[in-house]
Amino acid sequence: MRMELYKRIFLNFALLISLSGILGGILGAVMINRTTVNEAQRRISLDLRSGWNVIDNELDKLRLVLTVLGGDPQVLSAFSPPESKSMTASLESVRRKCGFDFLSLTDNQGRVLIRTMQPYIRGDYLQNDPFVAQALKGQLTAGFAILDADRLKNEGHDLEERAFMVFEPTPKAKIRAKNSESAGMVIMASAPVADLNGRPIGVIYAGVLLNRNHSLVDKIRSIIFEDQTYNGVQLGNVTIFQWDARIATNVMLANGQRAIGTRVSQTVYDNVLENALPWYDRAFVVNDWYVSAYDPIFDVENRVIGILYVGILAKTYDDIKYSLWKANAALSVGVALAVFAVSLIFARRLTGSLTRLADTAGKIAEGHLNLKVPEPPGNDEVRDLTRAFNLMTVSLKDREDRLNTANTALEQTNCSLQRLNVNYLDMLGFVSHELKNTLGVIYTSARALEIQVGGALSVQQTDLVRNISRNIHAAVDMARKYLDLARIESAELRINRQSMDIIQDVIRPVIQEMMPILSRKGMLLHTDFPQTLPIFADPSLLKTVFGNLFDNAVKYGAEPGEVRIQISYNNAEVSGEVWNLGEGLPVDQLEKIFEKFVRFDPRGDASRGSGLGLFITREIIAKHGGRIWAESEPGIWMRFCFRLPDSN
Repeated sequence: MRMELYKRIFLNFALLISLSGILGGILGAVMINRTTVNEAQRRISLDLRSGWNVIDNELDKLRLVLTVLGGDPQVLSAFSPPESKSMTASLESVRRKCGFDFLSLTDNQGRVLIRTMQPYIRGDYLQNDPFVAQALKGQLTAGFAILDADRLKNEGHDLEERAFMVFEPTPKAKIRAKNSESAGMVIMASAPVADLNGRPIGVIYAGVLLNRNHSLVDKIRSIIFEDQTYNGVQLGNVTIFQWDARIATNVMLANGQRAIGTRVSQTVYDNVLENALPWYDRAFVVNDWYVSAYDPIFDVENRVIGILYVGILAKTYDDIKYSLWKANAALSVGVALAVFAVSLIFARRLTGSLTRLADTAGKIAEGHLNLKVPEPPGNDEVRDLTRAFNLMTVSLKDREDRLNTANTALEQTNCSLQRLNVNYLDMLGFVSHELKNTLGVIYTSARALEIQVGGALSVQQTDLVRNISRNIHAAVDMARKYLDLARIESAELRINRQSMDIIQDVIRPVIQEMMPILSRKGMLLHTDFPQTLPIFADPSLLKTVFGNLFDNAVKYGAEPGEVRIQISYNNAEVSGEVWNLGEGLPVDQLEKIFEKFVRFDPRGDASRGSGLGLFITREIIAKHGGRIWAESEPGIWMRFCFRLPDSN
């Protein structure tokens, strides 16, 4: 028996819609589950990163305070016998204000001179302590450490008691030989104390005990989860583990006590502590399921000593997932029913024009855009579809014509712009090069007059020649910067890496060149860098970088004032800072200062620079694979910091 076309179309549609609905429901459920899992993992990863940021801020606080104390002249008095009791009291006051658990001072042999907590034990030697050992070498060091009970007792009378804990029985935890722990985990920093000649004469170090430091984990939780609750339960929790035992946590036991002494599961133990890998998964924590993230904690000698944990209630994502499943199922059923009804109504009306539309569409696909489909006689949707199809054909033809015209015009415009850009770069490079050479000759002649090669000059003539020399030197510097700009914008700036000593080949020559200006302006220079620092980089470009930063500090610094230069090497990376007293800049201008032709001078002197020095500096450091940024306290100081990887 022959079945009518519209019935076959409808049944085929029905079968296809049913299969699509079932498959779509399954795929939707899978996608919803995957999306919620991915979102949970993304959220917990960001939360863990936020937790590390809080801890890093604490370490930065330690570094900053110790850096200031290490250069404080008053601290130097502690090394001149007899040792001052007032210095102990002063350092103890600093420790209390900063919230440190200990703050101590040693001599250059690692012997403790001052401790700022009772019983104020002195005289023990710490030369084997990695923090003290690094500081004695002139390095600022910060990180995590495990201190044994005797060391904690020496540092302060209550630290040993705070660190001691008895392990609580924990299901699925790995068996351990002992049932208690007396050592403690600290975040700690040390800095060298140097005499007026820059020689290390001792070490100042400080730290915070993490054991039972609930204020820290509560602060992290407050920042990450904003103290939110879900169905009356805290949305998330944070824990610091010393090896596999909780030492600071806001995970609560059934009795309302913090879960100090409970231990991590063997699965996490094997992944994080044994293999030093992060671990992300669902975990049952005390009394509920959490989407959990565990990161290993390393000490300064790169050994795993503990874990940082962040967890968020899994129920929040489970409820979202179940709600989306229900919504997806309801939507799928509703759409299927609607499509069934629509397909039944339009199946018969579509069949009459399908063949004509298909034939014409095929010819249009071959490029025949002038064809039209005859409209059916009925005034219905099929005729509207046919009319729309014909309009689409006309639109396609018109669009193709306009695209061809636009493409031709665009090609002509691109050619003109390319020629204009090439001419601009050529002209910029040529003018900068010629101007630099010409000004160089004039500068040499002016300098010859200034040193009276051609005979003695009067005082007025000497001042005039010096003024000419300064202005020509500024013009030469500006021409050099425009020449560098031309090389950057034409992509001709090349890095010529070679073995070099950044201290001897770059830093000291620039300092020597700038010393007369520093003296004239009454500025003091403080330096903190090793005698030598071999790296693999471009010495000429790095000299430009440091010259620009030093010149900026001198040019915009307070008169009289102070300039500080610090260079260090850590983890195959050169870290540098150039600091000066001065007006500084607001926070919203710190990023803009590296843009081309941007100048912010709080004194209102628009003639102080070309606005290219910091732009060129950033480009050179970026070419080396590094980064640079600015920091400031408006009205007080300005600092430029850079990090430069050693490609050797």
